[in-house]
Amino acid sequence: MHKIGIMGGTFDPIHNGHLRAAEEVREALYLDRVIFIPAGQPVLKLDKKLSSAQDRLNMCLLATAGNPHFSVSDLEIQRAGLTYTVDTILELRGLYPNAQLYFIVGTDAAETFHKWRDADKILENCCLVVVSRPGENKGEHSRNYQYLDICQMDISSTKIREAVAKGCSISYLLPEAAAQYISKHELYRDEISRFTAILAAELSRPRYQHSMSVMEEAVALGKHHGADADTLKKLEIAGLLHDCAKNWSEEMPYSQVAEICARGGYVLDGFFAKTPALAHGYMGAVLAQEKYGITDPEIISAIANHTFADQNMSFIDKIIYLSDFIEPTRAPSEDREAARQLAYKDIDKALLFVLELTIRRNLERGRNVYQKSIQAKEFLEEQNGKR
Repeated sequence: MHKIGIMGGTFDPIHNGHLRAAEEVREALYLDRVIFIPAGQPVLKLDKKLSSAQDRLNMCLLATAGNPHFSVSDLEIQRAGLTYTVDTILELRGLYPNAQLYFIVGTDAAETFHKWRDADKILENCCLVVVSRPGENKGEHSRNYQYLDICQMDISSTKIREAVAKGCSISYLLPEAAAQYISKHELYRDEISRFTAILAAELSRPRYQHSMSVMEEAVALGKHHGADADTLKKLEIAGLLHDCAKNWSEEMPYSQVAEICARGGYVLDGFFAKTPALAHGYMGAVLAQEKYGITDPEIISAIANHTFADQNMSFIDKIIYLSDFIEPTRAPSEDREAARQLAYKDIDKALLFVLELTIRRNLERGRNVYQKSIQAKEFLEEQNGKR
């Protein structure tokens, strides 16, 4: 009699633990093959956000391609509505009327199996194989219910997704072909993790650490001053990307920096000709749109204005400007500590303090001061009754 193993799951993503379990069951029970079946809309995971069915199916196909005893079925993905195991087993029974079916599950699933829809009907049509660790508590064997000790790997799809989101390696946790698919299609990366991965590759280590620190400082400062979740997200993105053009602006000739800035409506004057890197905020605002897909005008404005400030700055503009100055990876000083304390008490007073300090220092060192900084300082003085 033909003996077929059935391995169901969300497989988001499939990993070496799934593959090794399937291989050990196949070998122990002399199965002719094991069919991997990615779930469509599993009823027990309606509250979970899954990768697309096509992505999960593709990863399964790539992961199993090297084993002639493994195959992949899309029957649950193609089926409309919620996914119930009993429907899958009955469909397979119809496809393979003369085969012995073995449905492979883990111990966690086995503990709740009695609650599954039509559990008895599942057992009437297949043998339930519960894979367990050696020494793990086992239930009773029956004709259609048995336990099998296997070598369990401490790997989970959740851990893999978390590792990808953090930009950590997932090598040796799943087949390389599946790992490459995740990378190519940017699965499991939210905006922040995708941006972080790009910046880590493009920025110097100190500048990358500075960008991460500005992001964290901006969120902390925003929370302290009562920012809502939407504003905090904008602060997170603006803080992370505020220096996204710094390396490029240092390496490019002035003409190229000016051309990029002009694409975003930032017309540079002679102030930047000698030191194009000073325009990295304006250039960063353009790259944030063109390279990182940022469309929110508040985020773009905060990136553009974090170097020189501007008149009538928004809450987000001010937080990013201050966070860039006070974040803890910068060299400590009495002035920086004074600015930090002010920032957590009164944002406008802190902003005025930093602008005055920066203008004074530049003048003392014989440097030109950009007019926008002077205008921002004067505007704040008017707003706060200092003129």
